[in-house]
Amino acid sequence: MLSRTGTVPELLALGALDAGVRLAAGYPGAPVTGVMETLARLTGEEVVVEWATNERSAFDAAFGASLAGVPSLVCLKGVGLNVALDSLMAANLAGGPGGFVVLVGDDPGAWGSQNEQDSRLLAAAAEVPLLEATGAASCAAAMAHAFDLSRRHAVPVLVRLTSSLALESGPPPAANRPEVRVRVDFRREPGRYTVLPATVVAYHRRLHRTLAAIGREFERSSLNRRRGEGEAGVVAAGNAAAKLERYLRAAGGPPLQVLTLGTLLPLPEETLAGFLAAVARALVVEETLPYLEERLLALSRRRGLTLPVLGRLTGHIPSAGEITEGDIGRALAALLPGHLWPAVEAPTRHLPSQESLCPDCPYVPAFLELLAAFEARGGREAFVVTGEPGCMVRALLPPFELLDVKYAMGSSIGLAAGLARAQREKKVVSLAGDSALLHTGLQELIDAAQADAPLMVMVLDNATVALTGGQPHAASGRDLRGQPRRPVDLERLVRACGVERVWVADPRRRGAFRVALAQSLDAEGLRVVIARAPCPRGG
Repeated sequence: MLSRTGTVPELLALGALDAGVRLAAGYPGAPVTGVMETLARLTGEEVVVEWATNERSAFDAAFGASLAGVPSLVCLKGVGLNVALDSLMAANLAGGPGGFVVLVGDDPGAWGSQNEQDSRLLAAAAEVPLLEATGAASCAAAMAHAFDLSRRHAVPVLVRLTSSLALESGPPPAANRPEVRVRVDFRREPGRYTVLPATVVAYHRRLHRTLAAIGREFERSSLNRRRGEGEAGVVAAGNAAAKLERYLRAAGGPPLQVLTLGTLLPLPEETLAGFLAAVARALVVEETLPYLEERLLALSRRRGLTLPVLGRLTGHIPSAGEITEGDIGRALAALLPGHLWPAVEAPTRHLPSQESLCPDCPYVPAFLELLAAFEARGGREAFVVTGEPGCMVRALLPPFELLDVKYAMGSSIGLAAGLARAQREKKVVSLAGDSALLHTGLQELIDAAQADAPLMVMVLDNATVALTGGQPHAASGRDLRGQPRRPVDLERLVRACGVERVWVADPRRRGAFRVALAQSLDAEGLRVVIARAPCPRGG
């Protein structure tokens, strides 16, 4: 356990352990990776901690365990919630007795993601409770409260983490908390766990009753705090509240009323309405979309309140990007112009995608040989190259400047297949990561094989999920705790998808790899080169 302070991922893991979690599944991705790694480090066989092939698989495994009474957690980043959304949109209607929590990591500012989506809107679409810690000190409590809510109300509960909060640290939760008794027993109840057209409307109404009951609990939740006095007020949601508090300390305690909100769905409307009625004007501080701002405007109109509400919709908070303390200061200057607001510098953050590849990375010879092969076959302009997230995004940088198209995880093969069938002027090459192939790329490879799409796929097989820290995947031959397990054979898997022309070569052995590239580029139809060499910094 932690003695003095812990990182936010560690605090969230401790909160889950305090709540009795017995199974955690996930897919690597900042900012949630550290939660899974902490759970693995602090526990033994009494807690199952596993990386799954993708977020949908992780979600279903964890939710299935909760149906048998096992407190379960699934950890995924915001874009991963998209992958698991289909399961969430049914699990919300018929949750289990064990307690099931979804930890979702959003990335305002897109410091390490292909978007800066706001998963609060997905929680609203799924109509499931949502909590968000208002700083490091409340992380463990938010996680423990989420498990308690899920267990008592038999509904999935989301806990939202943002990338900036994940960089903070705080004190660990109090020791010697009461032990959570877990009764593992799947009780057969006809119709209880079957979501069918005949039951959906009744289950949906039951979900609304559940949310109403939770909403009443949120009116007195300790995750929401009100303080201060004055005619102007600020409502701050989630980790934006911690940024606000830091700025207000630097500003010398201006005359403001402040409501920090950790229960985001359902909203504690009476608490919010009372706060709005007590101020003449208000500012909403949140990340990333105006989720709370829009709901406060609707609430104020329903209650007959006419106070101005400032935020993203009014242009007082930037419409995109991570909110900074400087942004908060400028918005506060519009809210309370008579106070002297200090200027603060914008924080600098690390962008992994702007780093060069490691000098001994096997991607380096693979990309150089691919470029040389292009030059020998009409030049770089004769080819279109698709890619996807992972270390391969650094192929965008000099000296490679290789990628023409890059969107989502596991999408490179499908994009390439569409390009190859839509035009024949340029030859198409897809770069696919090994973990991305297992994640969602296999389905696209099957479709490409069925169509015999005229493209070459290079699977970059380095036996790990490298960019997120070297986590294992199904072809790595080890589990999260480093124990050996039987790996998936990628070559046999690719052939089973219907691909007949497959080469396996080590890009560090330049001569043999050059021959494999030449043969595959000169062949017709769909062909795959597996560039196999371990990441020198793999886990």
